[in-house]
Amino acid sequence: MQKLLKYMVLVLVVGGMFQQDASAQEKPHERIYTVVVDRFLNADESNDVNVTDDEAEPLPFGGDFRGIQENLEYIHDMGFDTLMLSPVFEKSDEDYLGYDVENYGEIEESFGGAEGFQSLVDAAHEMDMKVVVDMPASAVEGYETLQDPELNELQQEYYSEAADVEFIDLSVPENQDAYREMAQSFVDEFGIDGLSMNVVQDGVDAREFMPQGVTTYGILGSESVGAEGFDHVASESMRQDVAEAFSTTDKAIPSYPEDGQMLLADHWFTERFTIHAAGENMFPGTRIQQLTAYLYGYPGPISFQYGTEVALNGDSIPEVHRQMDLWTDQEVVDYIKQINTVFTQHKQLLEGEMTELKTGEDGHYVVRYDTTDVDFILNINDTSRTENFNVPLEAEDRGKMMSGMLIGDKLRSVEGQDSYNAVLDREEAELYAITEETGLNNGYVYAGLIIFGGFGIFIWIVAKRRKPKENM
Repeated sequence: MQKLLKYMVLVLVVGGMFQQDASAQEKPHERIYTVVVDRFLNADESNDVNVTDDEAEPLPFGGDFRGIQENLEYIHDMGFDTLMLSPVFEKSDEDYLGYDVENYGEIEESFGGAEGFQSLVDAAHEMDMKVVVDMPASAVEGYETLQDPELNELQQEYYSEAADVEFIDLSVPENQDAYREMAQSFVDEFGIDGLSMNVVQDGVDAREFMPQGVTTYGILGSESVGAEGFDHVASESMRQDVAEAFSTTDKAIPSYPEDGQMLLADHWFTERFTIHAAGENMFPGTRIQQLTAYLYGYPGPISFQYGTEVALNGDSIPEVHRQMDLWTDQEVVDYIKQINTVFTQHKQLLEGEMTELKTGEDGHYVVRYDTTDVDFILNINDTSRTENFNVPLEAEDRGKMMSGMLIGDKLRSVEGQDSYNAVLDREEAELYAITEETGLNNGYVYAGLIIFGGFGIFIWIVAKRRKPKENM
């Protein structure tokens, strides 16, 4: 009987596979998980230097490359296809964040050295994940220094603990050439996929100092800083708008930008996203889920800082960089995994033409994605009330239905009406696929016929083999 039950389960699984999207692949747009190497996980205590367990002290906690490598699957399962690491170069022993650089030609031994770093890069590549490293503009011997760097409050707080740090003037041609050569050597040696920079100098052009063959990201920590030449830029004003939008309900949700900039709610030189929710007395888990739905619906690069999924909090150095240690808010992590599964299975969504159906001025944001096959509607209700929205019917939508893939809502077009009526509870998001009307699930019908037919045959065989009792 146990063999029969196993067989029945197998048939159900196979039957379910008939309904899977055969085109499901990894998403083509970067979903970036930013990691402060020292604060993720200390997996190798043998390389600890000046390690403290006092979270009030801006000293190393002992996090290393091995701690990240051993948890790549955890990161990958949430849908992140790119790692963005804090600086990995040889640094001061008292520094934990990596910007007090002493030698760009060596990898920090307390993180695991060159061997540990290469192992992490190779392991990430085996999982089809890219690796991006933040390149400091911290000056070492041989560079002409910048006189007035543009630093935000957290940068000022951090660099006040490393008083001898100066910055490379990236407007000087000799500096540009030396920096590019150093960065190119690093990329070539370890096979890095991208470089990021926290820009502290207004008016720089990344094409003048960044190497070729990698994706570049410019993170502007201050509204007074502008930059050109990066493949993607994260502006401080947009970051603040995103963080504020999802801090509570009924806040304006910014429209998705059309210039390919990187979206994020926080970074390691900003306050934590969670502090906004806490300041509004809102449940952080729900706020993070709504933020995630918004970010994953953006057809461009997004950045999600380590620990956001467990609502790490803080607005000062080093509080914003607490040790994560892989404790988890399972409900939030499961939601992020669900979002990832849906968007990964329907990667064509992010490649289609996006149309804004409802601006997010009141906290309710609706966009449509038109693709070459299935079209999609993302409905984010971040208000304090149930929202009703009539999704306009296009010509090709007639006779079709909107199938919800996050909550499971199913909406049908009604003859004589020009829209779908989408109703969504407060603080919820739903992604609909516009599909043909479905009747019976043929895969499961076939599986059911096989199961019950097989079970009938099994009963018949058993009955056939039973010997009639002899008359006593």
